[in-house]
Amino acid sequence: MANSEQRQTSSAGFKKINFFKTVTGMSAMTYAALLVIYIVSIAIITTQVMSITKTSIQTTQTIETVMEDIRVFEVDMRILDNDGFALASMYDTIVSIGQLETKVTEMNTCLTEMDAACTEMSTIISAISENQEAKDAIQLLQENFAGYSQGYKNVVTATQTNDVNTIVGVVYGDASTQLATMKEQLEILNAELKVLEDGAQQRVQASANSAVRVVNIMVIVYVVSIIAFLIWNNRTVGRKVNQIADEINDIIRDINNGKGDLTVRVTTKTSSELVHIKDGFNHFIETLQGILRDVKDGSETLSDSAENMTGMVEKASDNITNTSAALEELSASMQNVSETAQVMNSKLDDVNNATGNINNGVEDGTAKAEEIRAEAIEIKNDAQNKKDNTGSRMEELSGVLEQSVKDSEKVAQINELTNVILDIASQTNLLALNASIEAARAGEAGKGFAVVAEEISALAENSRQTAGNIQNISNEVTAAVKSLADNAMQVLDFINTTVLSDYDAFVDTGEKYEETARFINEMLDGISEQTQNLNSIMAEMSSSVMSISDSVQEASDAINQSAENAQDIVDEITGISSAVESNNSVTERLNDSTKRFANI
Repeated sequence: MANSEQRQTSSAGFKKINFFKTVTGMSAMTYAALLVIYIVSIAIITTQVMSITKTSIQTTQTIETVMEDIRVFEVDMRILDNDGFALASMYDTIVSIGQLETKVTEMNTCLTEMDAACTEMSTIISAISENQEAKDAIQLLQENFAGYSQGYKNVVTATQTNDVNTIVGVVYGDASTQLATMKEQLEILNAELKVLEDGAQQRVQASANSAVRVVNIMVIVYVVSIIAFLIWNNRTVGRKVNQIADEINDIIRDINNGKGDLTVRVTTKTSSELVHIKDGFNHFIETLQGILRDVKDGSETLSDSAENMTGMVEKASDNITNTSAALEELSASMQNVSETAQVMNSKLDDVNNATGNINNGVEDGTAKAEEIRAEAIEIKNDAQNKKDNTGSRMEELSGVLEQSVKDSEKVAQINELTNVILDIASQTNLLALNASIEAARAGEAGKGFAVVAEEISALAENSRQTAGNIQNISNEVTAAVKSLADNAMQVLDFINTTVLSDYDAFVDTGEKYEETARFINEMLDGISEQTQNLNSIMAEMSSSVMSISDSVQEASDAINQSAENAQDIVDEITGISSAVESNNSVTERLNDSTKRFANI
């Protein structure tokens, strides 16, 4: 009764500990402090980096804007100067080729872009530069550009009235001086931009160095914080753990030396959850103390019950032996059923093989039908292509023949030319006759001219004969060309009426073969589908038979296993009988073990 009350008091439970005194609470505070340091570090570094990036981007964009304005100003200044000198030096030529309006538009565009660039440069330089020379340069640039711009506006106005003198005066006068001054100021501004760019890079580098210093400081703070928290955790947890471990080792060492004292408890004071370990170990010692008392008291009771158990085990062994024999007979019957199912399964395999052969034949027929269909399509496409090629070739040949007939009509021009030659020959002959008459009248002085007249007359005769031959040949060529055209038209008619109709017959034949092959293919597909359905049914039947066979086999195996288990139970019960005898010796050893404790 006293032992029971003591156990109830010991198992009342652990007392609640303040969270910040537990190992978890201390670790949480450590990690929270480290997290705060980390977040602060990241925030500072991120702020530094963003500041550096923002400053760099703004400076770069500003300098690039000014450089772009300078580039636009310089390019437009060169274009404007070139157009001005062109108008001053060759105004009439530009007007004559129609380029005056283009030049005027180009100059107006350049003046507008230069004005915008000059205004933007002035605003940005005044904002970012502290150099007085740069500010003076931009002011001087604006002043000269004002006069330069007004001068070229006068040039544009002068082009409307063809006032070349005004153009020449502006281009070769003040504009030239102003142009040189503006170039000098642009060089000063370019140099200032280089200085500003270098200064921006130096500021970015200084900011980067500052960020690196901040990172180094935060790393040192982080490492120091980790070391401080490690020392604190060791003082609050590690040292207490070692003290509790020393007390537990002392208790275990006394038990091993035969001087065990179950009245001893762990006494280390701690405010963390290590108190749970201390109280748990003390509770374990207290519980063990009660158990050993019970073991000592119950060992005698265990000896008495062992004798009764031996008799009951012998009766159970006889009953299980009879059950095992009945299970063996049932196993033999199940074996016969399994053999019958296997025979049915082999027959289903034969049927399945037969349907497989049918299916293979159908597949071969389908492949052959598909080949026939492909060949029919190829024949149809080939005939159609040849028909199309022949038709197109006929159109080309017909066009060529029509053109040839038209060209043959030009032969008629030869007759016209020969008529002209005959007329010339007649006139030449008449002229030769007149010359002969005149030579006869001239007497001796006209003999030489008479010879020339005879030669001219002979030449006229030859021309007349040649013209006649040309007419005869032209008539023969005309007749031959007409005959050739008639024959070619007959050939074209034969191709149109006979050859093309043959190609149509080939196309129709290909289409018929294609339809026949498609019909055969569809029929074979239907047979294949029915065969596949039959295969599916046979597979299901085979699966069912196999399932029956497996179930029978499993039942047979289970019965055999049950018989074996029954025999094993008999053997185990026999072993239990001997184990009960061993319990007596174990009880004696337990009594000897409890004697190792001086106080229980």
